[in-house]
Amino acid sequence: MSDNQESGQEKTLAPSQRRLDQAREEGRVARSRDLSGAMATFACVAALMLAGAGIVDRAMGWMRAAFSTAAASAAASGDEAVLFPSLMDALGDALLAISPVLAAGMAAGVLGSVGLGGLVLSGKAVTPDFGRLSPLKGFGRMFSVTGLAELGKALLKVAVLGGVAGLLVWHGVHGWLSLALPSVPRALSQLAGMLSNHALALAGALFVIAAADVPLQWWQHHKNLRMTLQEAKQENKETEGDPHVKGRIRQLQRDRARARMMQAVPTADVVVTNPSHYAVALKYEEGRMSAPRVVAKGTDAVAARIREIAREHRVAVVESPKLARALYRHAEVDQEVPVALYRAVAQVLAYVYQLRDYVSGPLPELKPVEVPAGWDPLDEAPLRKGGRA
Repeated sequence: MSDNQESGQEKTLAPSQRRLDQAREEGRVARSRDLSGAMATFACVAALMLAGAGIVDRAMGWMRAAFSTAAASAAASGDEAVLFPSLMDALGDALLAISPVLAAGMAAGVLGSVGLGGLVLSGKAVTPDFGRLSPLKGFGRMFSVTGLAELGKALLKVAVLGGVAGLLVWHGVHGWLSLALPSVPRALSQLAGMLSNHALALAGALFVIAAADVPLQWWQHHKNLRMTLQEAKQENKETEGDPHVKGRIRQLQRDRARARMMQAVPTADVVVTNPSHYAVALKYEEGRMSAPRVVAKGTDAVAARIREIAREHRVAVVESPKLARALYRHAEVDQEVPVALYRAVAQVLAYVYQLRDYVSGPLPELKPVEVPAGWDPLDEAPLRKGGRA
């Protein structure tokens, strides 16, 4: 029983890019031997059709020269053993003559091999795996679903190629029979043409098989790399870190940002409150700022702390529920207030400046501060956060 089955989990999740990259580093990529074989076969046939006549002529010439030289040497020396070196030389020349065909087949085979999974250079792929020498594992692979699928595919290839070959012979029977009529050279030329055409047809059949095998291999490769839910969680933890640690880091970042925000409250000109649930500290420096800026904001306990710090440093605290809610909803810390709230903020700042200049007489009163419709979160249709009027 596999580990996945023992854990009660199945590999139902698609492989992540990290898992695909790891498999590639190990040399495990999708490969189609049918595509490689089809391209190699087609390349060899095409090379033979293009250069076959010249190859045959050169090979026959070398063999005739070799045998005639060997016969003359044997007759002169009376030793038939000289025939063997001459024969080997002739065979070497013949192999040299067909080397372009072999090179074309090898190049096409390599191209077909890397065409699906790409070029992979991995030392692990060539490292001996002695576990694969186990007879039990070998039998397991033979009778597995993958092994049975490979057997079925092999039988299908035999049936397809056999059927194509049978059709070629059946439809070309008159051509085969006509080979007995012409002269030998003409018959050989006609035979070469028929064999070339039949070889091209078989190569085409191999491409049809490869066209079905390529998506099958790609699917099989991704299926083998599927992940269980536990594996996906573990990978996410390895790549992005432990969620608890990340949460702690985010909490520390929030605490530091809040501490910096609280340090900016004493520099504010005014703190606009709800009065108890919201608090937004504003600062404006004429000539240095194009508009008032939010230096701190918060709700509930944070708002209470902002108000406390403001009173300790004698920063004006002004109650304006609608404006406080609108500023908290639509303005961020260290950003300028929205244009739509300029008038309301200017009214509050003007009131604060009047308080600073107050010496005697009636105490200035803040007239009701109105904000544009939709900017107060309590309105029936509030704007989206960060929206503009």
